Amino acid sequence: MVNVFICRMITWGMKNWSAHFVFDPEFEWKTLEKAFPSVWEIVEKESKGNQEDMQSDQLYLELNLDEIRNNRKPIGFIRDGSRVRLVFPADRKEMILFRGIPSDTIRELAEQISKVLKGKKVKFSVSYDNMLLQEIKSRKR
Repeated sequence: MVNVFICRMITWGMKNWSAHFVFDPEFEWKTLEKAFPSVWEIVEKESKGNQEDMQSDQLYLELNLDEIRNNRKPIGFIRDGSRVRLVFPADRKEMILFRGIPSDTIRELAEQISKVLKGKKVKFSVSYDNMLLQEIKSRKR
């Protein structure tokens, strides 16, 4: 198992599948209200949609903000065909940025999002590649 991990690290370098923003236990969703539009913009820019996608993205941003203002978990950024997605697991206070393949951009985007969250004084920690799907794919190799 260790050899597989080392081999993957050599092959992929610093490429990651996902970045996990784990919020403090006292965290309330409404804390994201000021930071979320900037986080959304980072994800949307990386997704490189067409003009029609960008119009519907604005609607989804507003729906997400409505949820956040009401202290509920947001919907996320889950556009079909998007390079990256932003999801919120149902069972924990976490925000996950992921891409279906290992990528250098995940870590870069996570750093940008971290700056935004820290700037708005949101308490969180970041980890990488902790998704169950990745674990299942790793076992198959």
